[in-house]
Amino acid sequence: MAWRITNRMRPRDGFLRNTRGSAALEFAMLAPAFFALLFSMFEIGITYAADALLQNAINETARLIRTGQAQGAGMTRQQFRDEVCERINVLLSCDERLEIDVREFNRFADASFEDPLDANGHFRDDFRYEPGSACSVVLVRGFYAWSPMTPTLGSFLANMADGDRVIQVTTAIRNEPFNNGQSGCASLG
Repeated sequence: MAWRITNRMRPRDGFLRNTRGSAALEFAMLAPAFFALLFSMFEIGITYAADALLQNAINETARLIRTGQAQGAGMTRQQFRDEVCERINVLLSCDERLEIDVREFNRFADASFEDPLDANGHFRDDFRYEPGSACSVVLVRGFYAWSPMTPTLGSFLANMADGDRVIQVTTAIRNEPFNNGQSGCASLG
């Protein structure tokens, strides 16, 4: 038996072939995923920019310790922090979200450090400022509690109790022989 198209079926055929508004419908289906991807890329890009800015600030400020300028001037922890703040104020704020830890070691092999967060997901309260003496190894670390801007993505990036993400940067240096009359630090391990 052959199928026959009746007049009653023709309006449905027209409805199924009608493509007006299909672009709007496709956009409505794809828009959430598109915007989520777009905002995710923006969020991760700005987070990496903040990380690079903080790393550069720690590297530049650690040079004051390495050359003995910080020790010679009697620089305090707060003054060292202020030097870092001058270099990050383009993107990051200098408030309670910034922490700095400076520790002295005898050799690079002895350098070790703990997680900057306590068991509750807050910054530890035992950060130090030990710029060291000539030829000592100094580990300079900077931490910043970055607040993600994208609400749903922020929950995936967060590693702190209040929903922030720790940006953590580190530089290890050997102080120059700035006050001991040696020609170098080669004899040290």
